[in-house]
Amino acid sequence: AIRRDIAVLVDLEVSAGKVTECVREAAPETLRELELFDVYTGEGVDSGRKSLALGLTLQAHSRTLKDSEIEQAVADIVTALQKNLGATLRE
Repeated sequence: AIRRDIAVLVDLEVSAGKVTECVREAAPETLRELELFDVYTGEGVDSGRKSLALGLTLQAHSRTLKDSEIEQAVADIVTALQKNLGATLRE
């Protein structure tokens, strides 16, 4: 299993449930676990926005995932969050 953590910025009114739902819809079948492990507002985050940190655990049943597959899965998730919820990746 491979874990990738991402943090996204969304408007305050966007619920964590909507974010996790969007991730699950956009994620490939190799997504095994999705964990929201931090919600942050404050210094470094624009007013009216919040940062949500997500842990993504990816794993194929019968083989090791390639780096390119993992990168593509994360990119697809980030793109869906941007399109559907106006999220931006927090650097």
